[in-house]
Amino acid sequence: MTDRSIIEQVRERTDIAELVGQYVPLRKVGTRFIARCPFHDEKTPSFSVSPDKGFYFCFGCKAAGDAIGFYQQLEGVTFPEALRALAERAGLEMPETRDPERIAEDRRQRDVTERLFAVCEAASLFFEQCLDDAPFSELARGALEERGVSSEVAKQFRLGYAPAQWDGLAMHLRAKRFSPADAELAGLLLPGRGGSYDRFRHRLMFPVFDRAGRVVAFSGRILPVSEEIPEGVVPAETGKYINSPETPVYHKGDLLYGLANARVAMRQKAEAIVVEGNFDVVQMHQHGFTETVAPLGTSFTDAQAKLLRRFAESVVLVFDGDEAGRKAARAAHGVCARAGLIARVGVLPLKMDPDSYLRSINPGHGREGMLAVTSGGASIVEWLISDAGANVGDNVPARVAAVRSLAEVIAAVRDPLERDVYVRLCAKALYLEEAQIRMAIREFQQGAARAPKDSPFDRDDPRKRPGLTSPHESATDPNALARRRGRATANALEAVLLRPELLETDDAASVIDFLDEAMAGFLRVAREQWLAGRRLDGVSLLDACPNERVRVWVGERLMPASDDDKALLDRCQVMLADAMIELRRLDGLAQSKTLKQISARAGTQGDPSSELGTLNEQLRLKRELARSRASNKQQEKKEEG
Repeated sequence: MTDRSIIEQVRERTDIAELVGQYVPLRKVGTRFIARCPFHDEKTPSFSVSPDKGFYFCFGCKAAGDAIGFYQQLEGVTFPEALRALAERAGLEMPETRDPERIAEDRRQRDVTERLFAVCEAASLFFEQCLDDAPFSELARGALEERGVSSEVAKQFRLGYAPAQWDGLAMHLRAKRFSPADAELAGLLLPGRGGSYDRFRHRLMFPVFDRAGRVVAFSGRILPVSEEIPEGVVPAETGKYINSPETPVYHKGDLLYGLANARVAMRQKAEAIVVEGNFDVVQMHQHGFTETVAPLGTSFTDAQAKLLRRFAESVVLVFDGDEAGRKAARAAHGVCARAGLIARVGVLPLKMDPDSYLRSINPGHGREGMLAVTSGGASIVEWLISDAGANVGDNVPARVAAVRSLAEVIAAVRDPLERDVYVRLCAKALYLEEAQIRMAIREFQQGAARAPKDSPFDRDDPRKRPGLTSPHESATDPNALARRRGRATANALEAVLLRPELLETDDAASVIDFLDEAMAGFLRVAREQWLAGRRLDGVSLLDACPNERVRVWVGERLMPASDDDKALLDRCQVMLADAMIELRRLDGLAQSKTLKQISARAGTQGDPSSELGTLNEQLRLKRELARSRASNKQQEKKEEG
């Protein structure tokens, strides 16, 4: 069980705006900050951060939470891991209140990871040294020289050489007193009959760094083989690259090659370039494209895209100019969209990758050509349309399938003008009428619309449905009365959330009597917070919501569009007062209906005294309701005058 006090201390000591600002650019608007949401694709900011209320809320994807939740989601860690990381940042010590066995296990795991970091760093230093003076290292240096990689860039990426020996690294680590078991766990050594031997032999070594800049893995590229290298050290048949296996400190789908070198440039330019291979990254940096990274032997993953989104708002995909590269670009659309990255595609000539393109002496290639490729790349939607058109030909079923596939992509474009351009491009590329493209988009949208959409006040309790209904609803229709009651209670809640100073009023206190138990408890928490310190704690209020639908509705109103709007305050005062008038009136109608039923029952049971008494009470309520309506009309006329 996590100590609640440490959670509160972390929340209090963590400036949520400062934390979020390390991941996405923030712009101040009044007392809050806005940004493009890091959790979904958008072109206009809908993500808001309120330092006063200590929480964030996205009006687009409805993500909401505190600093701990933000760190947990962005970094892809568990709640305890996020709490510990932010506690360390705040200079707080975590209380060890859990099960002693669990504490011991956590300490053991931390000890293991620290040892793995240490052995990987030692291996990287060893490979760097071997690049300068190990036997056959001239073959590695020659490979770098052939590609024009300078010694400065090689040092920036800490490139190295795995010597052409069975146990060169194993002996070095043993001399440095590293455990062979730890080296095996880190993927550096392999177990053999006579002891451990090196996984990487006669390879150009590319170290892989984690988000904190620590060496966690390696990628070894094949090199030319000299006849003098002992037989068997380099297998006759082997892949171009040998990569570290996944380990406790390395998960290839979560990291990007070159991130440690590219992160500063990505932040400055708010853009990243994604290529496919290690040498592509090195060459791009060599030629000044220092915002370049690459996946680690995998397709571009959601985790990698989210990691990029911490540093950049947009990405240019520059994949190889073959079918595999085109396939990778197609798959990247959804990945980028889910991460909130604006994606473009830089197209290379067939059978060329960024490395060969930059080194090419053909006219229009090289650095200047790459500038044109990266700066002039089409949006990924435009590229997908063009790619579909180039591949379907005259095959009608293929064109229909392409339209249906592209309909979802085009429907997700929010700008109507931009979407209209894509419709025209799609029609032209697939030799179809624009009306057919629009029909496919409508079909997709209708299918999406049929999916159930939850409202925070729907279903369970019809009294809590907000929304506009006809002012002429029947006073005897139970459904109409429920809608009116729901509108009034929702308006009252909305008023006090948009302008919390109204929580001090008698009307706000009276609203509690008209809410169900869950929402009454929520409003009590809000009033207590405001009366205690004239401040609302967004996180605890979200926690007090009875379900996710209410949580979203409340989050939207805790982060209003305007912070210091006198007109908004006036509107909310009127809304709260009108809501209370309506709630009291509806309550009177409900009581009148109940009294009428009691009176009728007394009459059928032969109890004239009770029948008369309830009829008189019913008439009294009706007169009060009539006076209330008349008073409200007079007040409205005065205000209009």
